[in-house]
Amino acid sequence: MNFYLTFTQAFAIMGGMVGNRLRDILQREGVTAYRLWKDLGIDQGHLSRFFHGKENISLDKLGEIADYLGYDIVFVKRKRSRERGK
Repeated sequence: MNFYLTFTQAFAIMGGMVGNRLRDILQREGVTAYRLWKDLGIDQGHLSRFFHGKENISLDKLGEIADYLGYDIVFVKRKRSRERGK
């Protein structure tokens, strides 16, 4: 039996990892979550829930944060494509 996830489902599962990575980047860049909230207008509660893996964040919003911090979001193709339709 094959088990496939939609991109949205996969992103939801990865949300905790993304939140942890973003937290690391913020710390390295010396930017607080408060600063993101104030400068980008991101809901403070939503941001907190995202960092704690309890809520997702949209790719658009993640893109805004990446731009603000001077980072790019990169999708990397796997070496071998997964078989489709099976």
